[in-house]
Amino acid sequence: MRRAGALLCVAAIALSGCATDKRYADLPGKNLVIRTETSSGSAFSSVRVVLGVHAVDAQCRLAYEGSVPLDQAVVRVGIAPGRLSYLVFRFATSSYFGGTRGSISRETLLRPRTGATYDVLVTYKNDLYDVVVREIRAGGGRGREVELAGLSACKT
Repeated sequence: MRRAGALLCVAAIALSGCATDKRYADLPGKNLVIRTETSSGSAFSSVRVVLGVHAVDAQCRLAYEGSVPLDQAVVRVGIAPGRLSYLVFRFATSSYFGGTRGSISRETLLRPRTGATYDVLVTYKNDLYDVVVREIRAGGGRGREVELAGLSACKT
């Protein structure tokens, strides 16, 4: 029951726009490197992407920490290593003539490793969206892709 309530909470947060009025106060160690590539496919529409950051406690409850607009080609963000975080990438599309068309999101649990960097590619093209996360260890190299995991993957 608790997990169902948490999922409803996440859905409400996603629909409310991740409460974009609270800016995420990220850490000095920028361990997320987010590259955003968007194309609305029309001169009369636009796409906006926002990252919502949530801390996850031992009972898999979320605590909203804030949002980061992904309005640059590359945005660097610091999240706590060793701690479970829930990241919500919200894509909002709008038309200049018809107002907002809609929004959709991709979410994932992430426990960053100390010393690792996470290369995140966020794309929206032709109404298709994707989020790919790669973990790059302290020695460099190509790294490994991190499978996106929803809140249901959180173990109490």
